[in-house]
Amino acid sequence: MRRGQVAIYLLMVLVALFLVALLNVDVFDVVRGKNRVQNGGDAAALAAARKQGRLLNEIGKLNIAHLVAAAQDDARTCEELTMEQRRLALLGPVEALRLANHAAKKNDMEVRDEFAEILREHVAEIRLVYSGGTNEEGEPYPEPYPGAWTEYATAIENVISEGLACGPDNVEFYGAQGGHYLLMKDFYHAIAGENWCWFHWHAEGLLNSYSSYMDWSPLPTRSENSMENSEIFNLHVRAWKGAITDLLSTNEIQHICRTYGDGEIPQEQLAESVILTNRDQVWFLFESERWGRWFNGLSLADEEDGYEFPIVGEIKPEYNVRGCAAITRCIKEVESVALESTSDVVWAAGAKPFGTVENFEGETDVVTALSSFVVPCFTNVRLVPLDSVGGEDLSTADYGWVTHIRKHLPYYLEHGPVNAQGCFYCLQLQTWEMKHFRDGGIRWIKNYAGTCVRPTGGGGGGHGGTSHGH
Repeated sequence: MRRGQVAIYLLMVLVALFLVALLNVDVFDVVRGKNRVQNGGDAAALAAARKQGRLLNEIGKLNIAHLVAAAQDDARTCEELTMEQRRLALLGPVEALRLANHAAKKNDMEVRDEFAEILREHVAEIRLVYSGGTNEEGEPYPEPYPGAWTEYATAIENVISEGLACGPDNVEFYGAQGGHYLLMKDFYHAIAGENWCWFHWHAEGLLNSYSSYMDWSPLPTRSENSMENSEIFNLHVRAWKGAITDLLSTNEIQHICRTYGDGEIPQEQLAESVILTNRDQVWFLFESERWGRWFNGLSLADEEDGYEFPIVGEIKPEYNVRGCAAITRCIKEVESVALESTSDVVWAAGAKPFGTVENFEGETDVVTALSSFVVPCFTNVRLVPLDSVGGEDLSTADYGWVTHIRKHLPYYLEHGPVNAQGCFYCLQLQTWEMKHFRDGGIRWIKNYAGTCVRPTGGGGGGHGGTSHGH
């Protein structure tokens, strides 16, 4: 071999080694970036859920203090306690967002303006619409207490001013929409990937009957959101007006005060109190449609809610509880040396506070007639699967998704496909409107539906996070 040939050969080897080294650096950076964003998202969700638990405990303690004040016929104290509960339910979860962002920043998450932009737009809506405006049904947005909307908007603005390194991904806007194919992310991803098995399992009737955008039913509204709650990291409590003696027996009141307070109330106060039987009093309860058991026994699915949640073994009572939760989204930019480009690694994490209420009979349960009364019982916080707390399709920290839902869908429903540059979801709707595309899916299902296997979990859309835990 001539000297020149040897030199060329060595150069080729060196170039190959250099490329391998670059590839290794890229792989290391991607793995490190993914680990960091996962740690940041998990830490943020846990911080927010921990604050949720503390807020519920504070509201519960005030409930007990209200019982004591009511037994003493101290109307002024009762009113002050209720006002403090209203402020905690509305403003407290905004502080949870602040704590989540502190946790994200400690885990090296960078501030992302897209998180702030979503909330800035919503703050403008709070100031313009909630204060004196009406919802889609033409009804006013009642303030939980005088000046609440101004305080609420200001609290969110104060958190935004610090810079958001994570976004709240399960915001429940008042009058929010849900329960429609156009509001399901999986619908769009099934179109993009021609995932006909998804249509077979979830929307075969839609695939067979659909003809054009005019077939869609109106986007539904959800009016059950209690406006005592913050939209961000909603606690799912409600201010119930009525006589507490219509909800709890004397023995149950004494049990609550003995178990969670400073001791029983003197019996003569209970017998003589006027306020305890006053139906204008406000008490804070768990929203019964939100709080309850996840599973009875070892049930693998909640047919009514329509989600599957595989479990193995027995679930401890303190962890077999639905209710409030916090879902956070973090994004980390990862640089590719070899490709001279950058890409975003996204992670969504869910966490929730846990606790059990001791019933009068001495057993522990989640939400019964007795335990619908909020008491300070929350002692744990854990990461939870996203689909178990209904956060998969909300994605309210995803600016592209929120923009599509709020700005593109109304136009689409009235005029047809939107040519919104850069909108992934609009592109899928353009594909969906093509009859040959839908016909291809119908033929595939007819011939190959037997090969479909129902999924049991996994991340959504390749963006990190998991449906069934991580």
